[in-house]
Amino acid sequence: MASELTIERVLTLVELVPEGRVVSYGDLGRIVGVGPRQVGSFLRHHSEGLAWWRVVNASGDVAEGLRAQAWPHWEREGIARKPNGLGCRMEAYRADLVVLERAYRERIADTLASMGTSLPRTSRPAQNTLERAGVTTLEELSEWRRADVAALHGMGPKALALLDTALGHAGLDWRA
Repeated sequence: MASELTIERVLTLVELVPEGRVVSYGDLGRIVGVGPRQVGSFLRHHSEGLAWWRVVNASGDVAEGLRAQAWPHWEREGIARKPNGLGCRMEAYRADLVVLERAYRERIADTLASMGTSLPRTSRPAQNTLERAGVTTLEELSEWRRADVAALHGMGPKALALLDTALGHAGLDWRA
């Protein structure tokens, strides 16, 4: 089960997708550090008030059951459908992911400060590894299995021991 903070991070990123542009579930997942299926699940349960029609699969397609609802939004925003009618051409409508990630990092900073517990200082390689994986708080770390973090390049036994201790002090644990 994902933390409230992780869900908030995904929803914040969806809010930032510009009008007339789309992103894939995988694009969002890479920026936040979760899988594309998790992104889809979060949107399925928490998309009220969000421009959910701007999130598509890797081919630019919209799920069959959502197309009739998405097309009026796309027409209003100027997103043209592919000849097969299933979605749009990603190369023409994908949002600039670098700009999107930068805006996301700026917007989410306050949320992370108010909702999350900072990670302990570890070695630079371990810090970089966690950052690349999208892990910025202990709450997010607790969504990972210890073995999966240990397998990441740059994560050593000393860093893992520090993370074990920090999780325990925060009343958290690794995912089972």
